[in-house]
Amino acid sequence: MMGNEALDRTQEADQAPAWQSPERETPPDRYRIKQERDGEVLTCVEAPTVTVRVKQGFCVTANAARSFPPGSIFLDGAAQGKPFIDPKRQIYNLDHHEGCVRAFTLSTCEQAMVLIRKGLDLRRRDWTVYANDADLDTVLALWVLLNHIRLNEGDGETRARIMPLLRLQGMVDAQGLELQDLCALPPDLLAETQAAIDELRAHELALKRRGRWQSSDLLRHAADRLRAIDELIYPPQHFEDVADIDELVRTEIGGDSVAIVCRSRAGIYEVERELRRLHGRRLGVVVLQRDATAYSVRQVDPYLPGSLEKVYAHLNLIDPAAGGHRSGNRWGGSADIGGSPRSSGTRVSPEQIARACEHAFSPPTLLRRVGRIASAALRSASVMAAALGIVLLLGLLDSRLGLVDGLAPSLPSEFPMLLLGFAGASFFLRGRRMPGVYGLRRLAGLDWCLVVPFATFGALAGGVWVPDVALPTTAWVEFLALLALPLASELLFRGLVQGSLVTCFPIQKCGGPWFLSRPAVLSAVLYVAWGAVLQNLPVALTQTMLGGPAALLGALVFGAAAGLARERSESVIAPILLHWMGIAAVLLARAGCM
Repeated sequence: MMGNEALDRTQEADQAPAWQSPERETPPDRYRIKQERDGEVLTCVEAPTVTVRVKQGFCVTANAARSFPPGSIFLDGAAQGKPFIDPKRQIYNLDHHEGCVRAFTLSTCEQAMVLIRKGLDLRRRDWTVYANDADLDTVLALWVLLNHIRLNEGDGETRARIMPLLRLQGMVDAQGLELQDLCALPPDLLAETQAAIDELRAHELALKRRGRWQSSDLLRHAADRLRAIDELIYPPQHFEDVADIDELVRTEIGGDSVAIVCRSRAGIYEVERELRRLHGRRLGVVVLQRDATAYSVRQVDPYLPGSLEKVYAHLNLIDPAAGGHRSGNRWGGSADIGGSPRSSGTRVSPEQIARACEHAFSPPTLLRRVGRIASAALRSASVMAAALGIVLLLGLLDSRLGLVDGLAPSLPSEFPMLLLGFAGASFFLRGRRMPGVYGLRRLAGLDWCLVVPFATFGALAGGVWVPDVALPTTAWVEFLALLALPLASELLFRGLVQGSLVTCFPIQKCGGPWFLSRPAVLSAVLYVAWGAVLQNLPVALTQTMLGGPAALLGALVFGAAAGLARERSESVIAPILLHWMGIAAVLLARAGCM
């Protein structure tokens, strides 16, 4: 038979039994036990898309199994009922106990081999394998699934080494010891294979004899037996050309592709080659962690709906270590390879880098954008409500206690200070973590100055926030209020609100093309809305020169101009300066009209 001929050729080449454990060093440990939210899982470095869960007593009904998430594989009784395959939903039940004629049904480990050899590519998505026991049949099935790449290699060497074990264990498990001759293995090969099976089962049988099998750690037992099978199947030199890669984060991008953030001592191109072998055509972007703060980025798939330029731009926004437009300490590089800031390294986590790749190649959904807009509106409302609530409460206490005029600051003077306190605290708490997102940077370039005429027009039409204090004034509190209210409003709307939206929508950059971004428009709309509210309260803004719809239009023009300046300068300083300049223009215009 073809299987035996292949095995004979392998034995002649190696001059040793197919599964004989090498006398030299053992193969590397490729199996890892990791802690996840819902328990420990088993993985293999050469099957990063496959996660194994082994839990004593785990069992679901056949209907429940068919309702599991796509990419679920049940082994040897983990799902009740007959074995089934559901290629449409990609759910498989490998079993030979219920709903079938056991004598005419392949064992679980052999079913796993058929599944792999029939073309199921486990690299195309993430898979979860469920088992409720760790007997040898189940462990061999796990080994087949976790070694699917090597089992599909063209030379067939690994298949030739493992098939005698699968055939004999499957025959014994399904038919009993008395029919093991149905494997049709040569006598010497049969004896050696049985000896290997006895060795693999020794620990399991010892635990069962002592009555400790039910309380044993099945996941670690399975990992230990998988390593033992590796020693039987692979010579140590089999893995000499394999780069040791530790996947930190994997995320889907651009449809069926994946971006992988990993750690390895190998170079970026060696890592790319190995990840191509493990993930096939799904591999889109590789991010290699060279040390704790240094990364290399490589776009593997040139046909992704985006480029690394978008990844760099997003990371430069969220990375506290990245400088502004004029700084050389930024994420950057070419369209297909680049890296982290060179001088300081990066301060973002692997998870943040993965999300940046996802953002660059998979635009945010409508639901996420709506949620971000709602969050920004709620954040501005909470800050404004807190400041207004306290100042109104102070006014109520003042009227009840009958304080003498002059002993306390006027309410229009108190509101700017309170708003600056709340807005400033919120802004700096967030901006300290992501200064690029919230504009906590130095001014970049001077092209933002081109919006000064538009901002001035909006200010004169009533678009700036001028506190309702007596002018001219010599009182330092009222003078501070005149400076504090514009500062607070810009930290709130161009800092917090606009900053909350810049990662979900395209924005301008210094020296780039001009356009009115959605974050700038939305922050301007909220600015107009709250300005209209404050105009009708006795504690906040002075009446505008024009009034009516003209004031609302002026506020919208000024807010949009301030938003443009915020994006092109990469700093909240620019809109603050525009607001102060606008107030100065309004005061000069009023003085000229008197």
